[in-house]
Amino acid sequence: MRVLVACEFSGIVRDAFTKNGHYAMSCDLLPTEIPGLHYQGDVRDILDDNWDLMIAHPPCTHLSISGARWFRDKQKEQEDALKFVQLLLDAPIAKIALENPVGIISTRSRKPDQIIQPWMFGHRQLPMTEVTGM
Repeated sequence: MRVLVACEFSGIVRDAFTKNGHYAMSCDLLPTEIPGLHYQGDVRDILDDNWDLMIAHPPCTHLSISGARWFRDKQKEQEDALKFVQLLLDAPIAKIALENPVGIISTRSRKPDQIIQPWMFGHRQLPMTEVTGM
């Protein structure tokens, strides 16, 4: 399978696919932290390169609900971020997974197909007493 890992410079996801026998390339504006197949540049340059799967990690700076306090002041940035997300979702790739924290994508673009919590993958869920200190 040909896998594009968009907006990833760490190389971790790319290497996980490579170790499982896939042709995988990461892409980011930043150089990769781990040597491997990496396109340093704009992902739009390679979206049409016949990928079977794209795992995308668009920056959440203007999308995440954690910044809701500043939403009114950053509407232009939000619109640009949402257009980028939509560009990724509309890419000519059969299978697309877009990772992002809870935010405005689900209210302005589309609801997520799946919500995954860290505790679902080996991280223990803390009892409320440990979370709240009560």
